[in-house]
Amino acid sequence: FFFGLSLLTQNEGLVVLCHASVMEHLLLFVFASGLKLLLLPTYRSTDFEVHRNWLAITSSIPILDWYTEATSEWTLDYPPLFAWFEFVLAFGARWADAAMLQVTNLQYASHATVVFQRGSVIATDAVLYVALWRFYSFHFPQRGHKFWILMSLTFLQPGLLLVDHIHFQYNGFLFGVLVY
Repeated sequence: FFFGLSLLTQNEGLVVLCHASVMEHLLLFVFASGLKLLLLPTYRSTDFEVHRNWLAITSSIPILDWYTEATSEWTLDYPPLFAWFEFVLAFGARWADAAMLQVTNLQYASHATVVFQRGSVIATDAVLYVALWRFYSFHFPQRGHKFWILMSLTFLQPGLLLVDHIHFQYNGFLFGVLVY
């Protein structure tokens, strides 16, 4: 595979040794993201609508009403830090498809909404990746085979793929915050 590779490149007559671990990280992250992109058209649980509604609540309702808004049965019931996380995501959602941010737009799932919401889970997996890299680098400073096997197995963990990228949640992101 790509464990332990090094590259020599020629730059204006100079031979430069590129640290392969940067390329290895990029390859693993791109491979995993590509796999997750294949899951875009898969089943969407009610959690997809729950998070769409939370985006709508945090972007269009005054802060003091976030936890009392009841247009949808999917009221905001996560801790405030997660509500602020949804608030930040709503800035991107407004750019992708502003209609998803209407609280009264129940069960709204345009193609742009699906791509944005699933893409936000993939993008926030970068937090998990950085946290795992930091954690495993501390325990395996040589970054040998064990390091890459653990990085791959953890980042591509089937449970997280199923729960985050099919069922639709942000557990990888939250796990990354915990590990970091």
